[in-house]
Amino acid sequence: MAEALHNYSDSGSIYERDPRSADDLRAALRDLQKYGITYAQVAEATGVNRSTISLFVNKGELTSFSNLDKLQTFVDEKKAEMPARSADPEVQTIGLWQTEEFTAAMGWLRYVWAHRKMGVLIGAPGTGKTTILREFKREVPGAVCIEAMPNMRCRDLFNAIADGAGIPLGKGNTYERFATLLDGLRGRSDVMILVDEAEYLHKWDADKFEYLRKIWDNTGTPVVLCGTSALELILTRGAGRQNLAQLYRRKYELQLKGLTAKAAMPHLRQYNLTTDAAELLAQIGSDTEHGGLGNLIEILELCLETAAGGQINADMVRSAKRHKLMYSR
Repeated sequence: MAEALHNYSDSGSIYERDPRSADDLRAALRDLQKYGITYAQVAEATGVNRSTISLFVNKGELTSFSNLDKLQTFVDEKKAEMPARSADPEVQTIGLWQTEEFTAAMGWLRYVWAHRKMGVLIGAPGTGKTTILREFKREVPGAVCIEAMPNMRCRDLFNAIADGAGIPLGKGNTYERFATLLDGLRGRSDVMILVDEAEYLHKWDADKFEYLRKIWDNTGTPVVLCGTSALELILTRGAGRQNLAQLYRRKYELQLKGLTAKAAMPHLRQYNLTTDAAELLAQIGSDTEHGGLGNLIEILELCLETAAGGQINADMVRSAKRHKLMYSR
């Protein structure tokens, strides 16, 4: 229990003798909220009106000594239930969720790496694609992670690969710089190229896709293109008038389906959630059309911050969801 819960006597009315003790009681009642104990619960247990408690705690409006004694007794009882708690409750943080799909995707990447494949990882926004690439980068330091941008040109792509692999390109035209890049990648068994949001590579033309294919063809460097269904469409139908058939027939593909509500529940059990809050978060995580797992994690983070170590209920989840929608437009 927070330190304020230990700052006043366990018996008798001390408020008439020392009005300053009321400030300690106010702080103690605020601390109880961090443990999920609401003013309504305090009111029910003590018989003191909820509005009276709220005005006392939030505005310092004193009530009768009798009511203060009742509130003190309630806090003392809660203090006795948690004798070892002398500090504020620790706010939980969210670690990596190693779902079945995450584990399968990591295994797929290891296969692409070991067998020098050209892979394509497809998934809706929020299914964990970027997290998977980052975790694989931790495992394989030689992996070069590139976030494709809408305005990325061939020169930018060459530079990103060369910088990540430690290859000096020097000056020259596009042909010369690409030839230097190929020479630097040949014989390098430690390098793998991972391109996130790869659908952005199609702007203007399909050249960047073809250069990546030629890197794989000429050096055996594993390449993974990661993106949404838009990437799948580009690779299937081509970019504009350009055909990507040569790349498409080489690709080794994995499609992420996203988190199911059933799969989310075991991970949610590690947090202090009411049953309806857990079910609501699981539904949010399974909605792949509206952010899926990524959306769930962001909303859960807001809830953990709000609860401050206390229990998260469904109202907190709904409020966090509204807050996120309001500020993510």
